Amino acid sequence: MRITLVTLLTFWALNTFPIFVHAKEDSIKIVQEFKPPNSLLISPEKPTPASSIQLYDFDQDGQNEIIFTFEIKANEQPSPSQIGAMILKKKKTSWQKIREIKTQGVGLDFSGLADITGDGTKEYLFGVTRGAAIGSNLEILQWTNYSLQKIADAPYHIMDIVIKNKKIGIATWNMYIGDSYLVDVLKWNGERLVYNKALYLKYYPTIEKFYKEKISKMNAWFYWYCLADAQIKANKLEEASKSIQKGRFLAEKLPLPDAVHLFNELNHVLKEKQMSVSL
Repeated sequence: MRITLVTLLTFWALNTFPIFVHAKEDSIKIVQEFKPPNSLLISPEKPTPASSIQLYDFDQDGQNEIIFTFEIKANEQPSPSQIGAMILKKKKTSWQKIREIKTQGVGLDFSGLADITGDGTKEYLFGVTRGAAIGSNLEILQWTNYSLQKIADAPYHIMDIVIKNKKIGIATWNMYIGDSYLVDVLKWNGERLVYNKALYLKYYPTIEKFYKEKISKMNAWFYWYCLADAQIKANKLEEASKSIQKGRFLAEKLPLPDAVHLFNELNHVLKEKQMSVSL
């Protein structure tokens, strides 16, 4: 029985592996026909493992569409490149370009698929890094009317996909000061991306761990500020109050009156939330 199973598995591997290789080779040949002049195929930084060519059946007709990402370097360096993505669809016997995206940037941070809208069909997520300080911009494209249409975008410096009970959201980290970030977790509400409490609670331990590690190495007021902001969003109100006190003390000690003012404003937000919870 064991020998038979091994034989069957070996037979399956030998017979299916060439099919996968053949499909990949076919995709590469097709992409080469549509690749813009002077462009190079590039793989995104995320998700991992990453590839410059992805296949997905957006319209569920049994034929995968092809998504590929490319870069057209600027003639004068270090000017930003053109970072792009192209979506190809097979219509009858020929392939056609149905959508092309191009934007200036210094790198391709994200190119992947996720069912952001929750309708059972994945959206295409395209995130281009514009610079170290300015960060990246994420475009979300949904399959509509036989093509991909942009339904939302979001700026970020760091991005994660958050999943809870089959609900999918996007965590965006936007730079505050240095290597501190204000974090939001966004979910599609049928019209746009909005803050989602349940997904934020799911993701909060990741944020807390990040700032606890930062604070253990450098007890800076801006880490406490960003941590308190996250704690308020996650309804960790007692913890947020302590973080505000610790951060404000550091700001007063320096002294940094503008930072103290920011903590006072954040404390006002905390008080309002405490009142709303108690009602």
